[in-house]
Amino acid sequence: MQDIEIYPASWYYNACVQGFLEVLAWGLGDEGEEIITEQILRSDGRAVIPGNLMTAAFSPRGTPAAVYIREVPEDLPQLKRIGWWWVEKSYEEGFIRKEDRGKLLNAEAKVETVVRSLFHKSANYPNLVQLTWDLNKKLGFINNWFSIGEAEGLDIRCGFCGRKVGIEKGGSVYETSLTRSLSIHIGNGPNVFPNLFWDGLPGLIICKQCRAYFLCFHLVSKNGFFINSDSLLVNWHLNHLLSGKVNGYYHQSLLKAMQYDRQLRGAIGSWGLQNMEELIFERDQVKYYPVSATLARLLLIPGIATLMSQIANNRVWEIILQERFDYLPTVIYKSLRAMLTGENKEKDPEIVFSGHNNAWPVNNLIQLYYAIRQQLAGNKGGAIMGYINLKEIREIARMAPLDLNTNVGKNLVYRLMELTRLNKKTEVYHLLLRSYLTSDTKRQFPVPLARLFETNDHELFKTGIYAFIAGLNRSDINENF
Repeated sequence: MQDIEIYPASWYYNACVQGFLEVLAWGLGDEGEEIITEQILRSDGRAVIPGNLMTAAFSPRGTPAAVYIREVPEDLPQLKRIGWWWVEKSYEEGFIRKEDRGKLLNAEAKVETVVRSLFHKSANYPNLVQLTWDLNKKLGFINNWFSIGEAEGLDIRCGFCGRKVGIEKGGSVYETSLTRSLSIHIGNGPNVFPNLFWDGLPGLIICKQCRAYFLCFHLVSKNGFFINSDSLLVNWHLNHLLSGKVNGYYHQSLLKAMQYDRQLRGAIGSWGLQNMEELIFERDQVKYYPVSATLARLLLIPGIATLMSQIANNRVWEIILQERFDYLPTVIYKSLRAMLTGENKEKDPEIVFSGHNNAWPVNNLIQLYYAIRQQLAGNKGGAIMGYINLKEIREIARMAPLDLNTNVGKNLVYRLMELTRLNKKTEVYHLLLRSYLTSDTKRQFPVPLARLFETNDHELFKTGIYAFIAGLNRSDINENF
């Protein structure tokens, strides 16, 4: 068989290819990932799978194959290797019936549990397989689905790769076109409104080779996201980094890697980031976020990337991807209220909150917003919004005559926070000044705090006061800010 060349295309196609390469890597054993990165993925963005590997993968047990390839169990001699790898990879990734979890299953039982997990009516590929079929018929479906070869004498070509499509007479539309049974995200249904085929005819014809990729989408969508670029090599590396997400927050792995991995930073660069997009999968919808030139430059600034990686909140990450930077003060305000009350009663996903006595998350967000505003102003050639020393403001807040352990003190701080949100600068000044003058020690009004009231930039003023509130009577603030 000739070598198979795969070129990057749409995000969905690339995600399916990513899943297919994951299956191949699994089938190639311990050296699988190394073979994929060093021998199959190319620097120009393509993937080139050697013909001898494809021949071995798409053949059943007993045919010649390299020694490092995982073999099909003796219980399933008729199953193609690629089919078994697909079953085993899906099984290892947790696509198992609830009643089979925790059990030690033999090869036949693995096939059954994976098929029942992936093909029931509300699963990844609804009703593509009839669950009432016996095992032999299910194995026959897997073997038939994972087929390769170019059709001869046909003018019909695949809507994704351009290869000729072999359409058998009387064949099922589900095997030759992209239906909802194969892709619940973008597929249409032949007999279901509103996904009815236009004029009753399939809209996207697929060849057998691409069809094999599409049955691997679940291995990517299980992560809840996919980072797409115009290079299958970059996709492979970035999504592998993100699959090792930190405490459930997938963006942290990427940002930490970009800080410390010089090779990755050099390979991607600002231009590479501008050709990236992030897809987030939520139930039956897909959220799409392209990375703009502005965001690409921000991500490559170590200080900003570090602060982003320290914020354990995926919703805040989405706000940044949407470049809704002006909304961050609202998130800061809501997070401060949660920190002061000690709880997030409404379970607001936008709130950055880690407990009553932990101001680190809010301080990180304040510092991030300040850094982004400064950087954007400099990029546009305008005047930077002014300089404030957030660490210094937090330090003077510790010595402020505001006691959060009393109801009077808490009410005063709530009042201070609300006036700041409404940009009532004069009222904020008088409230703080009165607090200092009426305190037992009659402390002098701090100079760094006084400077905030000299600025005409509303956002700079809010940022400074919010930093002051976050630092009140706290002993756990990071001294290195």
